[in-house]
Amino acid sequence: MRFVSFASSSRGNCTLISYKDTNILVDCGISRKRLVNHLSEYGLTINDIDCVLLTHSHSDHISGLSTLLKYDNVKIMGLKETLTSVVNMLERSDVKPNLENFKIVHPLNVLNEDVHIKIKDIIVFPLKGCHDVPSLFYKFILGDEKVAILTDMGRYNENVIRSLDDVDYMMLECNYDVDMLMESERTEELKARIAGPGGHLSNVECCEIIEALAKCNLKEVYLSHISDETNSEEYAYEFVSKYFKDKNAPVIKITRRLEVTEFFNT
Repeated sequence: MRFVSFASSSRGNCTLISYKDTNILVDCGISRKRLVNHLSEYGLTINDIDCVLLTHSHSDHISGLSTLLKYDNVKIMGLKETLTSVVNMLERSDVKPNLENFKIVHPLNVLNEDVHIKIKDIIVFPLKGCHDVPSLFYKFILGDEKVAILTDMGRYNENVIRSLDDVDYMMLECNYDVDMLMESERTEELKARIAGPGGHLSNVECCEIIEALAKCNLKEVYLSHISDETNSEEYAYEFVSKYFKDKNAPVIKITRRLEVTEFFNT
């Protein structure tokens, strides 16, 4: 069982989830060369990838598909709007993928254990996100363990918390610090977008989600998609650690922006 981030930032996102003989990538916002190199470190090739699950259509989550699908026959799954954006991107790059390998995913507004995707040994729940383009976040069942990836999320609600209340491990967005964002040189329009319902989760909102799940099964949280302009890996970790100084909390770890971060590999 593996849960490994190859990158998590506005410059690229890609995560490997493996269980038994099943290997899934969540997003592919890094180059094929980088992907090949990272997979080789775990004894894998692109041919071992059963599916790429896409969260949404922003370039830092799909840009690597241009070269990947030029040379490799890989199954791609995502929202209809996301797959349309991928096809348009590929057409601009003169790449002609096998569209039979594209499969539309229908999001769940609320978790229903009876409605899921089965990719060989892994059960996948695609849940409706909140971003400025149609988006998903994912929950996975790997044998006895449950894993979730939730990034690029402008708002969360009780349905999100309820969907994650039995998760053991989670990549959770901790994108920006409110004060750093407001004091930054970014335009007022961009600040409003980042902090709005179509944007990202702040350090505070990240803490609120962890706090809501701390009384459940959550063992470890990996702070992810951390901004390099309005946050930092060190500050995000310190902020969350301080928030939970006298409170019950799972183990907190950092997901590196541009480096491989191994959460577990057993």
